[in-house]
Amino acid sequence: EFAVASMMSKMLRNSLTGSMGEICETYVSGRLTAQFRNLAKLEEGITGTRPLFLSKHGHLLNGFEFNTTCPYDRIFGAQYYVKAGSREGQVILHFPAFIPDKTFKKPKDATNFKVNARLVAISDYEFDKTENTYLALNKDLNGRFGTYESPMLPLLKIPTEPITTQISIDHKNIGSNSAYFLIMAISFYNYSNGRFYHLAKDSGMTIKQVLH
Repeated sequence: EFAVASMMSKMLRNSLTGSMGEICETYVSGRLTAQFRNLAKLEEGITGTRPLFLSKHGHLLNGFEFNTTCPYDRIFGAQYYVKAGSREGQVILHFPAFIPDKTFKKPKDATNFKVNARLVAISDYEFDKTENTYLALNKDLNGRFGTYESPMLPLLKIPTEPITTQISIDHKNIGSNSAYFLIMAISFYNYSNGRFYHLAKDSGMTIKQVLH
């Protein structure tokens, strides 16, 4: 169970490339592994052979913070909406216009920000007695993701334009034996000497919702 939980943690962590990966605090992989491993305890069976059903229990990871010093909902106060898309493995995000200067609990050096979102698919796992190992029930889907990244936006006292975006995992068969993790991030930047510097330690990222 630990090995599978660790694999799930690594898969999710590896999908967080670029600025999203920079937000993760040092021990996030270990904390994620512990969260995944707890899901096995919700199923009956001999320890070490119990299934890990993300499609059934993945919602228990909703609200997981990748940077506990800057929780996502604490630094980003704007209202926004998450809606299921027209097919499996698809979500629609809508951010009504908001005033950045009033919306964020921002670091003092921040001049700009970006909104990021990623939809990551991970399969359920069951123990196969014949193979004497855990097997993914939707192997082809594992680790696939869709992503959204806003333009670099200034932290001003005037409203932003509304943002509506669709994030999809490009796969024919999402199926019932998997879940997809909607991860949302706010990255702050400081603009100086002609370039943007990511203030990763002051940025926030969370598992907003686990869908199936």
